[in-house]
Amino acid sequence: MRDIALYLHIIGGLLLIAFPIIILAYMKKKPKWLKHLSIATAAVSWLTILPSAVLYLIFYPATKTLIKAGSRPWAHSVVMETKEHWGLLLPVIATLAAWLVYSGKLKESKKWWMLLIALAVIIGIMGRIVTLGGRA
Repeated sequence: MRDIALYLHIIGGLLLIAFPIIILAYMKKKPKWLKHLSIATAAVSWLTILPSAVLYLIFYPATKTLIKAGSRPWAHSVVMETKEHWGLLLPVIATLAAWLVYSGKLKESKKWWMLLIALAVIIGIMGRIVTLGGRA
């Protein structure tokens, strides 16, 4: 169950990078499916909370102990705490960006999609740092 939740969490994060890149790439062409992909991106951002919650509620206590016992306990104290809180912003940003696309405000949505990409990439890097902190 842990691996399934972990992979769903990672796949959701990757989709929150890939979908906005596709949206930005096709924004000038304004295809009909752009609104649907925007809504799908917002939905993925909310659905990604589910495997995150499973990981946090069920498996996190052991993981936290392992990371804090490693040679880089700051990986949890600083990076994991930041990652957890910033991750809660992703659904809000994605929903706002999707709403702007849906309401025809493509230009205004561009900065929000870029913010979503940047934040998702940073959170992914933080996840890797935390993983390495637990292995050291």
